[in-house]
Amino acid sequence: MERLDDLQHNGLMLYQDTDYERFNADALWLCSFLRLNAKDTVIELGSGTGVVSVLGADNTKARFTGVERQQRLVALAQKSAAYNHQETRFLCADVAEAPELLGHGAFSAAVMNPPYFTSGDRAKNPARSLARHDAGNTLITFLSSGFALLKNGGKLFVIYPASALGELFASLERARLTPKRVRFVYAMAGGHALRVLIEAKKDGKPGLVIEPPAYAADLV
Repeated sequence: MERLDDLQHNGLMLYQDTDYERFNADALWLCSFLRLNAKDTVIELGSGTGVVSVLGADNTKARFTGVERQQRLVALAQKSAAYNHQETRFLCADVAEAPELLGHGAFSAAVMNPPYFTSGDRAKNPARSLARHDAGNTLITFLSSGFALLKNGGKLFVIYPASALGELFASLERARLTPKRVRFVYAMAGGHALRVLIEAKKDGKPGLVIEPPAYAADLV
């Protein structure tokens, strides 16, 4: 069922469908981590409902383009952008196809919240399963496409489970994306990190800043 949700931020609204995966806290944490400005052209890979692009464009004034393989979610995201009077565009395509469709080196920044569940029961709804579960090479596909789409020295922003940080670092190195800034998100002080947020640079030089921890309640 289609519905229109209030994002409780500058009057922005978002169309969602209860039969499809809706945005969660990961998207909001990722938005809070972005360092962009009006000069940036940004590609969001796996844009889903479009919430990161909608909020990101409003917060940073950067120009966003979203790529999402589920046509229903693309239609909803386009509808949201129109409702919010934003020029953000959304393309229905697989992430792996994006560089050929949009151009190598066409963007100054890339943003992604890739599917990462590798265990547990898959959702019976195939649309939700596509949004949540790693097909086996999802992360490197997202990062490789991000690398191809970025200009030299371009920035990439990603959120991932903190428990899979080793895999994420190895995949970033393989894709020639150098981590430059890291922030861990915790449910509460003294607990284990839930997520890791990373800003990486295409073919960047070594040099990493570990930011102070963030807490879930402060970012939503």
